[in-house]
Amino acid sequence: MKQHSSGFVIGIVAAIILGFGVVAGVFLGLRSVQGLGYEPAVLQANKTGTNSATLDLSTFPDSQVCHADQGNPQINWVTYCPSTTFEVPANSLITVVIKQYDSASGLYNDFFQRVQGTVGGVAMYNNKPMTQIKADDAAHTFTIQSRPDEANPIFVSVPLLGVADNAPSNVTVNGIAYPTPNVIEFQFRTGPAGTYIWHCYVPCGNDKETPYGFSGPMSTTGYMAGTMTVTNY
Repeated sequence: MKQHSSGFVIGIVAAIILGFGVVAGVFLGLRSVQGLGYEPAVLQANKTGTNSATLDLSTFPDSQVCHADQGNPQINWVTYCPSTTFEVPANSLITVVIKQYDSASGLYNDFFQRVQGTVGGVAMYNNKPMTQIKADDAAHTFTIQSRPDEANPIFVSVPLLGVADNAPSNVTVNGIAYPTPNVIEFQFRTGPAGTYIWHCYVPCGNDKETPYGFSGPMSTTGYMAGTMTVTNY
């Protein structure tokens, strides 16, 4: 059996601890949704056939496309769009397509640079299959995880490749200029009905330097955190 170094073991333990810590932060953010001044719309996956559906998302370096009416500081927060409250069918193959317009922030924990929980253990990055990206190249992650008491556990985590810092703003979305996005596509399977949380694990919040970059948009539903409801619709 392969022997792992103490550093490797410490890294895994740190990843687990960080995961539970952020889960707690996400729940606090989800509980405070009334304070946002709006009720997040539910994005229902588009059924594409028997027991299959597609979820189309985007990530932006600001909130001008989805949350311009919220004012400061939220308009400058990184965000997923058009919603972070998802509804997908039970016992189905879910295809997720994400247009990623933001530049890289990098990971604090290399555990999240790997593609995990997807069909085949891969994701498509601009039509190229990959099992991981460099930790420094991650702009965000799309990470679904179960609550501790979930009867039907699930874990899906895909790092999103950042666009170059000097990429020209040559694409217009709702009248706003952004760089050409990286398109990330992957698939995972749902089980029975249940509710899960999802979160970004790249520290791109408004406290990136002190302490960890996981406040503000990172723990607020509607921006970099939300829920996925698996339902029998």
